[in-house]
Amino acid sequence: MKTDVNTQKRKQNMKLYSMYRAISMDILFYYAIEFLFLTQVKNISASDVVLKSSFYAMFMVILQIPANILIDKIGTRRSTILGNVFNVIYLVLIMTATNLQNLIVAEFFSALCFSIKDVSDTTLLNMSIPEVKIKGEIFSKIEGRGNEKYYYINAITAVCSGFLYTLNPYIPIIGATIIALIATILSVGFQEIDNTSKIKNEFKISEYIVDLKDSFKFILKSNRLRSLIIYSGIMWGTFCLVSTYRTSLLEDIGISATWNAIIAAIVGIASGVGSKYQLALHKMFRNKTLSALAVTTAIMILLSGIFGISNMAPNIIMIWIMIFYCVINSNKGSFGILMTRYLSNFTNPSILPKIYSINGISRNLFRMIIGFLGSYILTITNTAHSLILSGIIFGIVTVALISYMKTRTGLKPGEYKKEDIEFDI
Repeated sequence: MKTDVNTQKRKQNMKLYSMYRAISMDILFYYAIEFLFLTQVKNISASDVVLKSSFYAMFMVILQIPANILIDKIGTRRSTILGNVFNVIYLVLIMTATNLQNLIVAEFFSALCFSIKDVSDTTLLNMSIPEVKIKGEIFSKIEGRGNEKYYYINAITAVCSGFLYTLNPYIPIIGATIIALIATILSVGFQEIDNTSKIKNEFKISEYIVDLKDSFKFILKSNRLRSLIIYSGIMWGTFCLVSTYRTSLLEDIGISATWNAIIAAIVGIASGVGSKYQLALHKMFRNKTLSALAVTTAIMILLSGIFGISNMAPNIIMIWIMIFYCVINSNKGSFGILMTRYLSNFTNPSILPKIYSINGISRNLFRMIIGFLGSYILTITNTAHSLILSGIIFGIVTVALISYMKTRTGLKPGEYKKEDIEFDI
């Protein structure tokens, strides 16, 4: 009887997940006009807007272990609901922010939201899929559908936010808040899977932290996981930085808020395409997939900066920048799903949330470092030169990273050492 109940819960979760993920993976309406809203309406400097992302990343690092403890204590379903509530609070704080200090407080609540959701959402899906041979493929398809829908919806709302911004800058933020409330309501419909969410009430927090620390040490002993986690952090930090640079670059060359939003929508669609075809990309490049993503991203960043300082007409520059960022965002869409899938390979339910958690720490640690560096560069030069420098640095790092990962990832199961893929503690 318990098995039948769990089967129904799994089906309900898998059915609901794509719809939920489509509106909750990130904030809709907001990012297309975020830079303009904070610099034009709130009169906050461009470097401070970039800097706030570094504070967000720092909070994510600090909150990752407490979030992991919370998820184990109250379960993935309740954690997902709570994360969405914090997202609503964040958007309210953004509407009332007037300076960098206010933004830092808002970013703290955003970090509360995503330090929980980044682990609980994907863990909830992973635990809802039965232990079958093609579990990884099922995960990719369900997560891919949700991500693909998110990027397409994000493209539509980005265009709308550009037009709405010209009417009243606060309308897109209000729209984002309403969507966040709907996501919170949808998350209530998830079911906790009984055999994956038992709460060990007899554990003391101190004992749990020791257990978590041992798990992290065990994960970092795996050459395979360590390589993937470093790669994930560098790629994510770079994606976040150049995403902010895009709006700043277009504003520098005189592109209006409406066209900024339209371009955000188009590159958002490219992310959706990347999400949709990530399985095809994986089958095409196999163990070279991560290298292909990093190399093409580095080239596109560098070209964006070079074209940004060219003498071509602003509209021509805008078109080229849009093309380059379509490639970058397509890579980002594929990267998000493939990394989650690769990290979950060879795992079990007890270690998986901890793998996602340490990956979250890595992503945000690198995002913080890259964000601080990107903010500093923007204070001493313009956006186009900042992109050129970023492209050169990322290109050098990519070459070193590919060399490091060559003998540590993308191998056949029999070619790995025991400690690389067996996670029994």
